[in-house]
Amino acid sequence: MYLGHILERGTTEEIFAPPYHPYTEALLSAVPIADPDITKRRIVLEGDLPSAINPPEGCPFCTRCHRRIGEICDLELPPEQVVKDRHVIKCHISIEELKKIEPVIRMPDTVEPVHAQ
Repeated sequence: MYLGHILERGTTEEIFAPPYHPYTEALLSAVPIADPDITKRRIVLEGDLPSAINPPEGCPFCTRCHRRIGEICDLELPPEQVVKDRHVIKCHISIEELKKIEPVIRMPDTVEPVHAQ
């Protein structure tokens, strides 16, 4: 949830595995992991913190999104896109493009993302 909007919803396993919303991606990169064999991409959010009193007109995350695709993000609320079953992402980036993003968290010697237990 960001500024009162649910940007992604699904099971724990769905949320921890790509595709994910850019905000979920950033949140996962901030999770501390003690195991030195697990690799994690670090994402640092930049941009202006939006006002909760006067939120952006378009996507609530657009002012800090590291994957912003253009003016559409500033002007229009993103659509809900169904990834699978109950996994839904609210973003202007297509699910096909989000699926191309590498996982944030990887186990050693694997290409698969870490899945929640």
